[in-house]
Amino acid sequence: MRWSIVKNKRMTETKDLEGHTESLEMSGERVSGIIGYGAKGGKLRLTRDIVFPSFRIQPNDTHGSYCVRGAAAPVLLGEETFEKAQISGILTLFSHTGNALIKRSFYPSTTLSCFYEDIKITAVRGDVTPVYEETERLETKLGCEGYIYADRVADGCPGVIKKGETRRIVFTYRAYFANAQPPFETDPLNKRIKRVEELLSVCDLTTGDDVIDTEFAFAKIRAGESLFRTKKGLIHCPGGYDYYAAVWCNDQLEYAAPWFAFTGDKKAMEASVNAFRLYEPYMNDEYRPIPSSIVAEGLDYWNGAGDRGDAAMYLFGLSRYLLTVGKAPDAGQERALDWCTEYIARNITEEGAVFSDSDELEGRISTGVNLATASLSYGGLGLLSVLWQRCGKEDKSQKAEKLKERIKGAFEGYFGAGIGGFKTYAYHKGCKEVRAWNCLPVYMGVFDRANDTLASIESALLSDNGLKTHEGENVTWDRSTLYFITSLFRAGQTEKAFSLLKGYSEKRLLGERVPYPVEAYPEGNMRHLSAESALYCRVITDGILNIAFNKGGYTLRESVPFIPGGLSLKNVFTDGKYTDIEIK
Repeated sequence: MRWSIVKNKRMTETKDLEGHTESLEMSGERVSGIIGYGAKGGKLRLTRDIVFPSFRIQPNDTHGSYCVRGAAAPVLLGEETFEKAQISGILTLFSHTGNALIKRSFYPSTTLSCFYEDIKITAVRGDVTPVYEETERLETKLGCEGYIYADRVADGCPGVIKKGETRRIVFTYRAYFANAQPPFETDPLNKRIKRVEELLSVCDLTTGDDVIDTEFAFAKIRAGESLFRTKKGLIHCPGGYDYYAAVWCNDQLEYAAPWFAFTGDKKAMEASVNAFRLYEPYMNDEYRPIPSSIVAEGLDYWNGAGDRGDAAMYLFGLSRYLLTVGKAPDAGQERALDWCTEYIARNITEEGAVFSDSDELEGRISTGVNLATASLSYGGLGLLSVLWQRCGKEDKSQKAEKLKERIKGAFEGYFGAGIGGFKTYAYHKGCKEVRAWNCLPVYMGVFDRANDTLASIESALLSDNGLKTHEGENVTWDRSTLYFITSLFRAGQTEKAFSLLKGYSEKRLLGERVPYPVEAYPEGNMRHLSAESALYCRVITDGILNIAFNKGGYTLRESVPFIPGGLSLKNVFTDGKYTDIEIK
């Protein structure tokens, strides 16, 4: 492995980047920095791309966040020899020149449209004279609301650094409108450290396996930092250059919100509630589909793939979120849950499947009436039934339960099929290949074909880089890989699941593309989209612990025999309070 853990749950390090390039995304409420780094011929290589999501450019669509790409090095010291890199919620790079040792730390502002490159230079063999501009305009860009200035400023003027002395220079990359004052804050590094510690302090996992514990800690950072301030409030966004100031029914509602509920983090929970609320005006009395994504700070929508089963994603995510935090839905949420229930009811086919145009892969491969939409509808209705029981609304609970049972019959009668010698599912009518999302019925608690289904996925789709989408292709997606591992845990195949989780965690934390779960490869080039990190965290809560819900609260798996030292998850937010879960 290229990287190693130097501090459990806190820091990884490498001294070997020769011939290798890597990138790390770090986000705050109004900025996201993607720093590329590597070494060639022993020399440090760096790129700097800074995204400002609240500054919109035309076309103001999904990809309309203003971005400064390829900002040049702020200070000239000559060619630098790479020494080591460290990741700890902050990216720190160590290098040297003939006379100087250099330590660079990259981190975002927690609240402002600023990103920082924090450089310490120590003169060791003689005087050093760094060359840089105190203020440098990087770009002037016409945006949707005026001209945007992007500049870089230093917090001190150039001068000679005497032998034996160390000087710290903090460079701020920032954006602001032509008629506004430039953003400024004091002590941004400690604010970033404090926010990272907030994210690490909740759901503190100890399994005795440093790789899993550290990858879990890092995933908490990536999931929890990608919260952006918009015109419609704070919302969670995937990131990855393209996906800011927008929400999706799968990424934010189905994947991330159920995780954020367990954290109790105020910002993450605010973002989750806002994401659900953004969809409420789209729930119409003609029961036309809600859009897949709401973009441009909540002012527009994207619906290029038609109905992907978005109402089912919404129903599943909001029901699970409310059950976890122990709250009854407010008036808007109740209307939304009722709307999704009725929408699903109107789209149940004669066979019990649920009609949708596509799924979360948005037509990349053949679909139609599919297993994913049926599974999410089934699972969401089961959660909703429990939620209505808690609220004392038995009529609504019974309606949800009856719809759930109608759909359950389709798993056997409509989707059930033999493929490659396995008693599994046809992802859609006429599909004769194993699909990664065939694991979803197992995740939702349908175990009739669990063993063969999971075995067929492992046999046909599991690769060194995760699950292939379907037989005969090489595109892999972490989201389906993580659902598959969770499904193995839920089906009781705990030792196999733990082995796969260990291998996956080691590859993502310490391998060639670190340190977070990724979106897809080769599509997307393994971007560190944020919701995949939330799904990783849910492998622990939904998989290993198998947290489920009943009228009285939540239930857990009774034992975890494959972890010799047991498991501890401290500061878990459930039923409106923090608690500790320990299994020995």
